[in-house]
Amino acid sequence: MSVFQEHWSRCRYARDAGYVTNHVLILVSLMTMTAISVDRLLALLLGLRYKQIVTLKRTYIIVTTFWVFNIVASLCGIFYPSIIYLYSYLVSPFCLVISFASYTKIFCTLRNHQAQVGDQQRTSQTNALNMARFRKAVDSALWVQLALVVCYTPMFTVEIVVTRTNKYSLLLVVVRKVAIILLYFNSTLNPFLYCWKISEVRKAVKRTLKEALC
Repeated sequence: MSVFQEHWSRCRYARDAGYVTNHVLILVSLMTMTAISVDRLLALLLGLRYKQIVTLKRTYIIVTTFWVFNIVASLCGIFYPSIIYLYSYLVSPFCLVISFASYTKIFCTLRNHQAQVGDQQRTSQTNALNMARFRKAVDSALWVQLALVVCYTPMFTVEIVVTRTNKYSLLLVVVRKVAIILLYFNSTLNPFLYCWKISEVRKAVKRTLKEALC
């Protein structure tokens, strides 16, 4: 009997560890994508003041805050599941709305900038090059953001339906399993998107693979 209880305790600890890890990684990933969208917007709006305001120290503080908040919320969710569900339902839509608003503002600003440049007879070559690089960076971040929305939305939709209807039919069970697979697939998809859209990352991966294989 004691052996059975010991194995049961290990299974419970493993379940709790997986529960915490899943929620932490998912929520940190979502917050990080939101922070990237806000960062791109600040880079566009602040101009030369960007490096003075968005410092490396502040970035470390924000990222650390993401991890601390989500770890605490996930640990509390082991004892009080309603806490992590409420936290997830509040954080997830908020992050998606902020990301959508940031990219909308970015594209509106870029369109206005392009119109102003078209009206000018002379345009600084340096400014044009910087703007082209910025558009490329925004394009790369937007692809990652779109992948996140596509992979996360089904799971959030299923959870909302289950919460509102208070029913768990066989169809919802199957759909939820598919949504979970799609959600975790996002973590697998992101590295390929980075390699595809960001040449620096692609070159670094090739260099690392060559060094590892040689």
